[in-house]
Amino acid sequence: MQIPFNDLPALAAALRGGDVAAFIVEPIQGKGVHIPAEDYFAEVARLCRRHGTLFVADEVQTGMGRTGRFLALEHWSCEADIVLLSKALSGGFIPIGAVAMKHWIFAKLCDRMDRALVHGSTFSKNDLAMAAGLATLDVLEQEDLIGRAARLGEALLNDLRALVPKHDLLKDVRGKGLMIGLEFGPPQSLGLKTAWHLLDTAKKGLFCQLVLIPLFRDQQILCQVSGDNIYVIKLLPSPVIEESDRIWVRDALDAVIGDCHEIGGAVWDLGRTLASHSLKTRTGAA
Repeated sequence: MQIPFNDLPALAAALRGGDVAAFIVEPIQGKGVHIPAEDYFAEVARLCRRHGTLFVADEVQTGMGRTGRFLALEHWSCEADIVLLSKALSGGFIPIGAVAMKHWIFAKLCDRMDRALVHGSTFSKNDLAMAAGLATLDVLEQEDLIGRAARLGEALLNDLRALVPKHDLLKDVRGKGLMIGLEFGPPQSLGLKTAWHLLDTAKKGLFCQLVLIPLFRDQQILCQVSGDNIYVIKLLPSPVIEESDRIWVRDALDAVIGDCHEIGGAVWDLGRTLASHSLKTRTGAA
């Protein structure tokens, strides 16, 4: 069963029957970088306790300091019953995952010797992954990378939000720490609006490629579309970035988005090529 994010009435209705074992949610939605209302997770925890449902936080993408706190849920002073961690836990070098849970859950899950292996796999708990995980935790603490993510993330968010009134195509910038989403939308000017709808007709969300490709090719900045058929680009800078990197990202995005406002420029030549390929692919598939 799926329910909309940040929708407490929908959650209450889903839990009302008392037959839901767990509610699993990303504290910040990776697809679209959507931020919850300030009271959302406090109410989530209350509803889950009331109906006997475990509250499970999927912090695979948001955890390990990405958002300026070790866990993103800390922004809302909230605790989950179970937390899922992975990705950055090894510094990105070794496949690793971890499940953290409250003691009473662990005691029920592994309360007998015959249930000691209820959670495991062939390659889990290997020495290399555990060493990488411990080293990552040590570096996060010793180099204050979580604090750096909070400080530089807030500064970068402010930089990018200042671009919204400057660029017609940029509609919103949101995020926490070094998890940032830039949302694009139809422009007001007639010429740009026509070009936008040409791309949109070829494939919804295709405009984002006009920003991503020059960022990769010309600015050497890696980022990604935040999901299929949506107009959000997601930035996930490394927590080891410096002040100079923040300025680099800001200036690169300002330049690339600015180029997207120049009808007849190289960016829109690229747009016509992308639209043509997308239409041919759709026609071939049909």
